[in-house]
Amino acid sequence: MADQLPFDALGLAIRRILLEDWDPHNAARVPEASGAYDAFVAPLAAMIRAGAGEEAIIDWLHERERETMCFPSLGTQRLVRVARKLVALGG
Repeated sequence: MADQLPFDALGLAIRRILLEDWDPHNAARVPEASGAYDAFVAPLAAMIRAGAGEEAIIDWLHERERETMCFPSLGTQRLVRVARKLVALGG
């Protein structure tokens, strides 16, 4: 449950965006996998708090796909919408 997670409001919003908008592993479809991207919340929160722009967020997400998740290079255009939502959390 969200109220038991160790995230503040920003972290919860990032978690939601990662699951609903990014979700390269379709984790949102499996309730047991809802924490699949939790390790990415703190680094993204730090980037957002530091004022990172869309391009930095796109690069970071793309790098996670390529290195951590072993995704083939899918390009970054589909990440623009996700990055915009994440950057908007910073205010």
